[in-house]
Amino acid sequence: MALADSRWQRTATLCALYVAQGVPWGFMTIALISYLTSQGVDDAEAGNLTAIVLVPWTFKLIWAPLIDSVTIRAMGRRRAWIIGAELLMAVTLLGILALGDLTDNIRLLGWMFFLHNCFASLQDVCTDALAVDVLPPAEQGSANGLMWGSKLVGKGLGAAVFAWVMDRWGLPAAVLLQFAILVAIMLFPLLILERRGEKRLPWSAGAAVATKAESGVRNPLEVLRDLWKGFSLRTTLVFAVFAVIQMIGWGINEIVTKTLYTQQLGWEFVEFSQVAGMYAIGPILLGAVAGGYLSNRFGRRPIIIGGMGGYAVCALTFAACPGLWDERWFTAGYLLATEGFLAAGSVGFLSMSMRITWTKSSATMFTVFMTLSNVGHVAGNWLVGPVRYWLEYQPTFFLVGLASLLPLLSLPLVSPEQVDEFKYPVHSPAATEPVPGRAAVLEPEQIG
Repeated sequence: MALADSRWQRTATLCALYVAQGVPWGFMTIALISYLTSQGVDDAEAGNLTAIVLVPWTFKLIWAPLIDSVTIRAMGRRRAWIIGAELLMAVTLLGILALGDLTDNIRLLGWMFFLHNCFASLQDVCTDALAVDVLPPAEQGSANGLMWGSKLVGKGLGAAVFAWVMDRWGLPAAVLLQFAILVAIMLFPLLILERRGEKRLPWSAGAAVATKAESGVRNPLEVLRDLWKGFSLRTTLVFAVFAVIQMIGWGINEIVTKTLYTQQLGWEFVEFSQVAGMYAIGPILLGAVAGGYLSNRFGRRPIIIGGMGGYAVCALTFAACPGLWDERWFTAGYLLATEGFLAAGSVGFLSMSMRITWTKSSATMFTVFMTLSNVGHVAGNWLVGPVRYWLEYQPTFFLVGLASLLPLLSLPLVSPEQVDEFKYPVHSPAATEPVPGRAAVLEPEQIG
């Protein structure tokens, strides 16, 4: 079995790896945090703990040049890194299990999950790089939709199921279940090769397979030069700034909803986790899959605007109707609607990031976009304390809506065609050769 030969194997493997990212995300940022807020943890503490847990996702800027520079080429460009990252994730979970129930020691709990997420972020970078390597342009939109949908389904299950497990058997049982899921998902990169003829394990038979000569080790300075070149364009630079600013509203919203619902509106933490996790799977799948296929048909930019714009409108509507906050249908509807719109917008963002990644150091450049979005997300988590110090809940949700809406004004400056001009210059011999996904007339999947 090899990813290069089979679309379903590519899709299944990438989706499984994204589930592995979503499960701990849902557990840590929804189930665990909502449990702590139900025990009296305030906005600032919840925001700081969430930020500590998520900070390792900004380390992707460190991981990406490393995996672009060094690899066990005979095992494929990315598989060895993915397997190693998942093994280290499993080791950190065993470490948490050895320490027992840490819910009374928030600081130590936060740092243990910080360590776990260091390796989870490495796995994320490797998976994104694998997707850039093996997905043909014609599959990128739909595959990104399925991948992001898988991550958000994993997030939903990690929230709802793990909240139920933690409520009945405690934190150690939830961590043990997470370990079992991780081991099961690890079978995908262990069993499926990138290309036929490569080694399954370092001691197995096989050799490097490539369509062109490439070394297993690249000079990191070359990677940095590629990165500088990649962001020398207006399109990539503007989109990098957009990536940071757009996520701030999301970072604020995910904390204030937990404290509002569990401390002010009388929701139990298991109920919150079920709605934000299990019940949200439907809107998440709809938003992610529809966003992916519509990105192929109409372009990435309209999907980003529709998804993130819808998210902003939901927040503004919620802020404008505080009289309905005691109505379960309204507050639950807000959680479900924002998750659906966020899924669609995130798929558009992911697909656009892949579309305008154009240098040889593809893993690094693509990862910069992902990392910058995480920087904005963590910044939003950290800003919750100061924002809630000055603002009540209603103006806070107005702020979330405006922070999500205004960055969309920069998207007209993002032009994938500008990237094409640099990637396939007219005077280059490559411009006259057939390029997958590139034609004289732009196909829908190439439109921004």
